[in-house]
Amino acid sequence: MLAGVNAMGQASIGAGYLSSTETVKSGNSSTQRTPLNGFYVGMGYTIPLAGSLNFTPGVYFGMASKNNVASIFGLKIEGKQQDSFINVPLHLSFGGELGGNMRVFVYGGPSASIAVASKIKSGNTTYDRLTDNESLQRFDVMLGGGVGLVFNDMIRFQVGYDFGMLNRYNSNNYTVKRNQLTAGVAFLF
Repeated sequence: MLAGVNAMGQASIGAGYLSSTETVKSGNSSTQRTPLNGFYVGMGYTIPLAGSLNFTPGVYFGMASKNNVASIFGLKIEGKQQDSFINVPLHLSFGGELGGNMRVFVYGGPSASIAVASKIKSGNTTYDRLTDNESLQRFDVMLGGGVGLVFNDMIRFQVGYDFGMLNRYNSNNYTVKRNQLTAGVAFLF
């Protein structure tokens, strides 16, 4: 049975743009932090289920950063934040032929997200948000979806958005959730 699934499945290697945003909520107020922009790279495996319905698990590494500049009492303070994640999507997709060797599809489902690193650097000082702050959680479950196009069963373009479902900050006073936008290309084998 596994040999039959393997013969029908299709592996992919992909990369693209990643924008990660944290939303911080305290009481009745909510603030969305400036997005971190970067890239993702990884692989997936599409397994046909029935008709045009497919299951695509994958493993992707993402890295995003931003430069912060603030002015306090006339002093300019500069810093950089860099976050890295491993995302494991478990997506279902459904699509159809458009003609001209082109297919369109929609996808959705959960993704496990594990923070690998989250560092803030200002001058010569580096603060690790994961190890120096025991309240920030590494694990998140994201729920999302998107759309894509496949050309000649060789190249796939897709855009998607994931919503963080879990509070990444272990505190009664704050709620921190991370969302991400992705847009990229994958080569199918």
